[in-house]
Amino acid sequence: MRIPKVLLLLATLTIAASSLAATRFDLVETTPVETTLDHSDIPAAIDVWLEMIRGARQTLDIESFYFSDDPDDDDDPLDRVLSEVEAAAARGVQVRMIGDKGFHRTYPEILDRLGALPNIETRLLDARSLWGGVQHAKFMIVDGRDAYLGSQNWDWRALMHIRELGVRTNNHRIGPDISRVFEMDWALAGGEDLPTADPKTNLPSPFSTDYSEFTSYGEHCRAILAGSPPQALPHGIPHDEPLLIDLMDRAERTLELHLLSYNPGDRDGGYYGDLDQALRRAAARGVEVRIILSNWAKRSYMLPHVKSLAVLDNIEVRFTNIPEWSGGFVPFARVEHPKYLVRDGEEAWLGTSNWSRSYFTDSRNLSLFIKCVNQAWRMHQVFEMSWKSKHAETVDPGKSYTPPRRKE
Repeated sequence: MRIPKVLLLLATLTIAASSLAATRFDLVETTPVETTLDHSDIPAAIDVWLEMIRGARQTLDIESFYFSDDPDDDDDPLDRVLSEVEAAAARGVQVRMIGDKGFHRTYPEILDRLGALPNIETRLLDARSLWGGVQHAKFMIVDGRDAYLGSQNWDWRALMHIRELGVRTNNHRIGPDISRVFEMDWALAGGEDLPTADPKTNLPSPFSTDYSEFTSYGEHCRAILAGSPPQALPHGIPHDEPLLIDLMDRAERTLELHLLSYNPGDRDGGYYGDLDQALRRAAARGVEVRIILSNWAKRSYMLPHVKSLAVLDNIEVRFTNIPEWSGGFVPFARVEHPKYLVRDGEEAWLGTSNWSRSYFTDSRNLSLFIKCVNQAWRMHQVFEMSWKSKHAETVDPGKSYTPPRRKE
């Protein structure tokens, strides 16, 4: 029996609609304990990670800058996550983990220990030899589809003592694209010589990028995975820096930027103006630019750049100062570490890069570009919470600042 074309069309639209409706796209946060920065409607990263790992049936791929638990606590948040990774491997899930080779010298224990267990294989990516930078991305993929991408390293502090933000999604394009990045890094970490994308052809215009469509809280949304460095991206995954500049250049009313640090200066004393100039262009045409930086950006080599923004019309910069934990000093913690930007309350970038040249040109990082009002609004609410918190202080271009203690 021949099925009328109109019925075939309706069936196709129904399948497409159900696929969109089934797409998960959720913000996930970490809030430092003993602060009031949490959002009751945004799940905590540790809960999401545990749920994802417990749901793994076939594969679990994890890539992080480094892996570090608390040597004085056998039940810290990361230990609980790692226990679930071991349990997944014990039930037959094939686990693969990648860390940065250079930073592994600082924190070798976890990858070395887990790599000796059945069904767990670990590799180190020598990003410095390959590209001159580091493996700085932080993500996880379960069964090739359910993915997490965010600012959290696999560090117990990132699940308890650091402000972080990420996204969990089972989008039919983004999860597999993240898997393709993992497969490239896995092969490179194993010593395989892979062809990489030509950076000249891997910088698509915003009009040619192929966004994936999904539904979020009833809204028709679009998102795309991008990354760096441009010379080491699977075919079809664009370099994130040009898209980030385009995002800022299209701002009409507001830009809200939330970062750990901001440094357009080069190690050789040069100036990396790509992102910095985009912020200044926005302010010059009347866009209200608000920037939150952690107090780590009070370091002497960053301060001149930060102050040069704060002195401009239409730009306000605030530092945040998370107080020490009542349980004692925690090194390299009690800080805001997210990386995201919201444009006009309508569109957003969320990634793993700090804003310095090497993160976009020499290091492995990943980004999501999200065209979705409700997701942008939720990120705006995260921004507002820190902006208005008692931990924030407006940058005074004429004031001297002392950076906080970061280590013992």
